[in-house]
Amino acid sequence: MANLFIQSAYRNLDTKGRLLLPPEYRDALLAAGDGSFWLTIGLYGGLKAYMPADWEAIVEKLNSVPLPSMKLSHVKTKLLGLAQRMVPDAQGRIRIPQPLMRAAALGKDVVLVGMADKFEIWDQARFDALLVEDVSDEVAACHLDIAL
Repeated sequence: MANLFIQSAYRNLDTKGRLLLPPEYRDALLAAGDGSFWLTIGLYGGLKAYMPADWEAIVEKLNSVPLPSMKLSHVKTKLLGLAQRMVPDAQGRIRIPQPLMRAAALGKDVVLVGMADKFEIWDQARFDALLVEDVSDEVAACHLDIAL
């Protein structure tokens, strides 16, 4: 799959919880399908946006576990129970539902973060805190052969 979402964009939520998607994101969504995507809670903070085919694969994998543990059931409750299909309006905005806004602790200032085949939406203060964290140990532990 092509790298659809790479860059980040700083945005403001309006009083109705609407978020203007970057034009590059809208174009990528339309190029890959009908412009819709699935939005759910991220397990480590923020929200995650998935292309429809990728979301279907996630749901299938979660449902294929024969006897899920209590922890996996909790993960399913969070991921599937809060998931919403998003369709941008004519201006390229989405309205983030209140349960997702609360779960991700989103304030007025947010950041959309491209993650290649998906993107994330973070509260700006929480995202800025992530930027100063040292991740060199995690990169080394993953044996990534990339120059950072």
